[in-house]
Amino acid sequence: MSITLETDKPEAKELIRDWIKTGRGNPWIKYACDPPFNEISFSECSSIDELEGKIGHGNWCLGAAFFYKNLCFINQVDGGDEWLTIKDDYAFESFTFSRIINHGQFKGYIERLLAATREQCLKLEY
Repeated sequence: MSITLETDKPEAKELIRDWIKTGRGNPWIKYACDPPFNEISFSECSSIDELEGKIGHGNWCLGAAFFYKNLCFINQVDGGDEWLTIKDDYAFESFTFSRIINHGQFKGYIERLLAATREQCLKLEY
């Protein structure tokens, strides 16, 4: 059975394939089964505000994933708020966003992550 990705952007489809591999290698996400962690776990956000609204909604299943541009966030806790953070093809951080959102700092975090180099992300200097 072929699964259709919810984006028609070739670059996003390639990133999603990388993000699936990364997620399946994660000690928590690899156990996502209800629903299973696959291509349809990913939802593209068209703005930082939309990303914040979705992540901030809370109570997401294990493996729920949202992305904005080349940043991806995959929920690592069933019903929780612990997001594996991936940029391009590398995971580098795990965020709990509720406090960041409640303090009005979400947009700033995302803008810094987008601007950071690979080296800065891997050193957690963003």
